[in-house]
Amino acid sequence: MPSTDGEHIVHDFLTRMGPTPADVRRTMDAFLTDDCVWQNPGSPVCRGKQEIFALLPPGFARLELRFRHMATAGEAVLAERIESMYLADGTPIALNLKVMAAFELRNGRISAWRDYYDPTRLISESPDW
Repeated sequence: MPSTDGEHIVHDFLTRMGPTPADVRRTMDAFLTDDCVWQNPGSPVCRGKQEIFALLPPGFARLELRFRHMATAGEAVLAERIESMYLADGTPIALNLKVMAAFELRNGRISAWRDYYDPTRLISESPDW
């Protein structure tokens, strides 16, 4: 599905998260700039990898997702997806969460990452798409 270099970077970043908490951190470390800004609904804005790592749910080990759409404008990539997040023991953090995100790239790495979703719908029976 990715058609541009930026879309490949975002796709690879999101699909490589797991299967252990160490793998998630390793992936984030490899794809994010040191000063990356990460924003999520209802959470404080994270500035830099250390703040991002501190905000991750303890034990977050695996991300499963399906992409709906990706679009690129310059160094920005928009990614619509449905994702499920799991702890190391398999307990779900989110199921069938519909997410829209904007990623900004700098020198082949993600320098800003803004997720948009309904935080009251972290767990859904079906993806509705």
